[in-house]
Amino acid sequence: MADLVVVFQAVGELERVRRAMADVADAVRLIEPPPQVADLVPPYLVVCDPARSALYEAIRAGAVIAGQVWHREPLPDALEDLGPAAADGADAVGRVSIAFVAPCIAEDDHLRLTVQIERDVSGVFPYLNALLPHATYNPEGPTFTFMDGPRLVNLFPHRAAIARVREMQDAWRTITHLVRTINDAWNRRDSIKPLYERRVRISVLEVFSRLPRTNCRACGELTCLAFAAKLLQGEQRIENCTPVFGGDREHLKDALLEIAAGLGV
Repeated sequence: MADLVVVFQAVGELERVRRAMADVADAVRLIEPPPQVADLVPPYLVVCDPARSALYEAIRAGAVIAGQVWHREPLPDALEDLGPAAADGADAVGRVSIAFVAPCIAEDDHLRLTVQIERDVSGVFPYLNALLPHATYNPEGPTFTFMDGPRLVNLFPHRAAIARVREMQDAWRTITHLVRTINDAWNRRDSIKPLYERRVRISVLEVFSRLPRTNCRACGELTCLAFAAKLLQGEQRIENCTPVFGGDREHLKDALLEIAAGLGV
């Protein structure tokens, strides 16, 4: 059976679980972040099969985890491209923590995670909107949605919802890149003309991948792809996808609502 990656909201909870699994310590590995990201991201545990029952017992006893996913070996480029170099200046973000991690609904070999952000970062959104050409700024949210390579990032005032992360060390990289990008924009704001225009730049396929893709026509469109396009154009309502909202595809609802919130549709 494959090993599990167990992620924690707080290091104290990780240590609590490690103590609870002391009798099977040989089947538990602590994976610590390297120095270039250690100030931003937490360690995690890899739990092999002999320790799994001890893990579940610790959870039943009240240990709080952010989530558990199947372990994948880190890719060779997992910690490349960490974003703008960290420099002296104001920290617009504060502390970050991983509040939730699970497989992506649309692509279960990738991860989705929720990152809690200590400080309100919504003031940075207009500056990011000026810097990142393929992004969506929704001032009414306020939300800011953009692609970081293949990863979809929905940024809210105090949290980020990130999808299509490849594995946990790619999650470390993505969180570091996000924090550095926000701080870089904030510290250069005097030289950036903020852009308050609402734009929709996310690909129709990003929405389509979160739909049932059965072309059932319950929404009134001929295909799910047509529904996704109309949704981005403001000509459809998300709840008109009735298989997701009240039908047999409700497991897709959270992912669809997350991207809709980021796009302001």
